Amino acid sequence: MKRRSVIIGLGATAAGGGAIATGAFDTASAERDATVALADDASSLLSLTPLDDEFAFVDDSGELALVFDEVEGGGTGFGSGTVYEVGEVFQVSNQGTEDLGLFATVDDGAIGDAEFALTVDGEELGPDPTVELDVGEAVAVGVEVDAGDDPTDGEVAITIGVGDGPIEDPGDGPGDAPTEFVDQLMFDSTASLLAENGYLPSEAIAVAAEPTAQSTDADGNDDATTYPDDEPLPLMAVDQNLPVVAFGFPFAQDDGVTFGQYGNEEVLLNVLDEYADSETVLWDEGHGQFYDLASHSGFEGYAEENGYDVAATTDLESDLLGPASAIVITSPSESFSGSEITALDDFADAGGLIVLMDQSDFDNFDATDNLNALASGIDTQIRFNDNQVIDSENNAGSDFVPTTTDLDTENYPGLFADREGLGLELDPNEEYDVEIVSVADGDTADVEFSEGQVESIRILGIDTPETGDTEERLQEYEGIDDAQALKDKGDEATTYAENQLEVGSTVTLSFDENEGLRGNFGRLLGFLELPNGDVYNAKAVEDGWARVYDSGLANHDAYWDLERAARDAGDGIWEISDVEATPVVGDEPVDELFVPFAASVATADGAIAGDRVPVAAEGGDPLVGVDEANNVALLGGPLPAESFESDENDEGLSTEPYGNYVFLTNLIDAVSADGREGSVVIDGGHGQFAADYALSAEDAAYFQRYLEGFAIEFDGKNDFDDDLGRDLAEARAVIVTAPDDEFGSDEVAAIEDFRDDGGAVILASAGAGTDDAADARDNLDALAADLGSDLRTGDAVTDEENNLGGPENPTTTNFDTDFDLFGAYGDGDDGGDGGSSVDLAVDELVADPEGDQTEDEYVSFVNQGDETVDLDGYVVDDEVDNSYTFSGVSADPGATITLYTGSGNDTDDTVYWGRGSPVWNNGGDTVFVTDPDGNTVVEYSY
Repeated sequence: MKRRSVIIGLGATAAGGGAIATGAFDTASAERDATVALADDASSLLSLTPLDDEFAFVDDSGELALVFDEVEGGGTGFGSGTVYEVGEVFQVSNQGTEDLGLFATVDDGAIGDAEFALTVDGEELGPDPTVELDVGEAVAVGVEVDAGDDPTDGEVAITIGVGDGPIEDPGDGPGDAPTEFVDQLMFDSTASLLAENGYLPSEAIAVAAEPTAQSTDADGNDDATTYPDDEPLPLMAVDQNLPVVAFGFPFAQDDGVTFGQYGNEEVLLNVLDEYADSETVLWDEGHGQFYDLASHSGFEGYAEENGYDVAATTDLESDLLGPASAIVITSPSESFSGSEITALDDFADAGGLIVLMDQSDFDNFDATDNLNALASGIDTQIRFNDNQVIDSENNAGSDFVPTTTDLDTENYPGLFADREGLGLELDPNEEYDVEIVSVADGDTADVEFSEGQVESIRILGIDTPETGDTEERLQEYEGIDDAQALKDKGDEATTYAENQLEVGSTVTLSFDENEGLRGNFGRLLGFLELPNGDVYNAKAVEDGWARVYDSGLANHDAYWDLERAARDAGDGIWEISDVEATPVVGDEPVDELFVPFAASVATADGAIAGDRVPVAAEGGDPLVGVDEANNVALLGGPLPAESFESDENDEGLSTEPYGNYVFLTNLIDAVSADGREGSVVIDGGHGQFAADYALSAEDAAYFQRYLEGFAIEFDGKNDFDDDLGRDLAEARAVIVTAPDDEFGSDEVAAIEDFRDDGGAVILASAGAGTDDAADARDNLDALAADLGSDLRTGDAVTDEENNLGGPENPTTTNFDTDFDLFGAYGDGDDGGDGGSSVDLAVDELVADPEGDQTEDEYVSFVNQGDETVDLDGYVVDDEVDNSYTFSGVSADPGATITLYTGSGNDTDDTVYWGRGSPVWNNGGDTVFVTDPDGNTVVEYSY
């Protein structure tokens, strides 16, 4: 670092810079003194102030004098063999306009073997700039003398200088240790903040969202204010003229913020410490607030432990006249009266702190207009946006719960100081003895740490069936299709856990470096080792009471082996599993596909030849590429993504019209060697589980259920160069979706061996809306190259007109039917085990006819196959088990047979149910057709 100028000298009056000689430190003299003065060219940069009047004062000439007439321990002089330390003698303050870095040089060669030094926070101030002194900041300087064995009379020359900062934070005041700040804040369903006429000035923004965050108009009212390009989204602001602090959401509410996990409670308490000057804090409950004081009970208790009296008020005009020094106001569903606003305005003018908290506009619950009317009335510069901030990368489990580390600790160090005594500081590399407090179910327990804090543990790497009223996804449990029976097994799994994790017993808690400390809902993710040495996580899987949760778990593949053995034995929950009885679901010819987060397919040399592209976007961009020579295919997006299933989203999306599962299964068989059988394996060990644009087995359970209909197993594997988990020799395909982590050379070699043996390798890219997936796409391309394939990921593909849930998810019917990939899989040469080969489909359904609701209601079926279907004994059902059985009718190839709900005379192509009331719900229903063996041949929802 460049030294810029000599600033001060220790000793005689400094003049013109240069080294300044001190008076002699005589070993026999009773007085040791020196003066310190600013050089003429430095008077505008630094100031000096004595801190300890026993050793420092300003003399008659206005210079700082350091006096050592009695040293530590009594007596006079510096005795041989001793060290003298005075920690805070004088203060150096930066009164300039830029940050500085302090250094000191010492020439003590004239005093024998004695050594003299200046110190900051006990550390020697050395010859290089090692202490940062920010603008307006001060640091205490101490003196240390090591007299040595033979101190002599002589002179010490010391120079203090400055260089360009920053160096090291000297703390908030003279002699203070560097400040430690909270690491991260969480904003659950938050709006962002504005100024009265646009964007807040940077000095008012205390916290901003990460650059990955976006502003959205969640209520769809087109009332969200946009932000300038490349400007951060403010989530916490401090008014520059009034004692007003604002947050984008109820900042420390119990349901959203797990107490102690983030720094929210600390920051809110720091706000009170910084701006409130009495113990009484009011919480407004007089304007229909949902987030009342009870919703912040954790913070209330924390504040009261730290000396505050937090009280709810419904009459703020009267209560503001009392001893209160702060009031908290959350989003008000009822407006403030003029007199109330006047009272708050007077309160702020008198120095009272007003804390305002908004919330996102999701479902228009935010009441932003009322909050902005209040903000205008008290004349704060802060306003609230009618929007919702989302962040797909930095969040606490959901996009609408962004987390951020963008805290302005330079301008607001006191607001972000890390306070002692809050939360539980855990080291993920350590183990902790904890006591079992309670068991919620087979994979969740509460434990108490030695410090007395109780934490909920999500038992890592496993999943047991839900209990009570919570719905379960049957698709996750191979061969189980009976919801009530699985619920019963969930109750048994809870009993098993209670027996293993006995309340009051001590277990050892440890963590997995691949998973982090906490998951959704703030629960710790851990292993629990029982007193007998067994690890409960593994024991529950081994005994059949849990399935493996397909995450990035380090020992995932070993756990999968335990599950496989338990399934084969029918232990625990697997007693009710029967994969062979799983019906074929949704196996129909492919009429249309959708490609999530689509990217085009290219080659290493550029465009891909059309004869290698079975599927393109409606605009012509290639969406699937095939490399038959290397048994490799590249998809433009993760086709089996289950988030588009109707039961998995609240946006009304459905995969029902699309043939993604059928097409992908056909593609696997087409790319693998002829006759290759076995399971389908999906990679989950390279960051896919936590990425929105990629899939682990946990994210494709519906595809798993489709494959089960054909007795094809579907499993996750995290490590390809070991023998644990699914043996690749038994598989027909490996699916790899955009991997955040690169594949190691040994893993690549294992996949190459699998491919050389005839296995298919299906690679899936991701494009639109996933700029953070760029590295993952590069990793996918690298794997393709290692496999000798020229297939590569291309640019994002969007379609404003044809899409599912957004232009980044294009839909397409642009197929090259020269590829044998679009028929029902059950009719393929390699498929059909356990299912029906009948190719029957709904041709038309009229649920709300213009005429009579019963007589004119009908559904028609078309035979899309090549052979006549004898429909005798086939059953038609709706969602509430209204049933009709065909009798004495058949459908030739291409023929249609129509089933009317009302009465009439049957013919060869028209039959009548004979009901007196309608069957098909006008608002939506599902048509099921099963053959006489119970196989589902049609499942059509509308």
